[in-house]
Amino acid sequence: MKKPILFFFILTCTIVTAQNKRSNTTADKPAVETAKPANEARNNDWDTLDKAFIALIDALIKGDKAKFVQLSLKEVDCVDCIGPTEITKDGAFVPAEFFFAVIGQKFTDSPVYKAMASRGYSFSTVVLKGFKPKVLPADYPDNLKLYDVWVETYRPGEFSKNHKGTSHSFRFVKVRGKFKFYGLTSLP
Repeated sequence: MKKPILFFFILTCTIVTAQNKRSNTTADKPAVETAKPANEARNNDWDTLDKAFIALIDALIKGDKAKFVQLSLKEVDCVDCIGPTEITKDGAFVPAEFFFAVIGQKFTDSPVYKAMASRGYSFSTVVLKGFKPKVLPADYPDNLKLYDVWVETYRPGEFSKNHKGTSHSFRFVKVRGKFKFYGLTSLP
């Protein structure tokens, strides 16, 4: 009972700081262009994305598979998932239920969760021109626009002396006006 209350308090505090942090990223796929929407639309997108992200994290914390699946695409990109996954030119897509089973186990004990709870997170977008994975609806545009929620999991030198640091991104796409969880990636 105390753990969820503490998490929501920490998450609420970090949201305030995260709203002011903006970072840009590049993807490992060709033809990448960083998107810069108008400030008003961007702020509205960030607020809506923040709500979707909090709901997704809440589903992971509570072990609510049905809610997690509702907030996700049917298949999500997860290079970090354990088990046999087929990596194609589109990515390493697994069923959302599989992702939930692998990543959702003891999520609150994970380095990603601990870093997010203590450091917060930031937002960025990236557009992959001419890239449309098969997991997206037929009416989705040919240019994939990813909305990233970045967590700096390890700072340089924090994990070990020569470690370059690691960041994880919870990636979302906007499908028919709603944010859907697209997948998880990490850098480097």
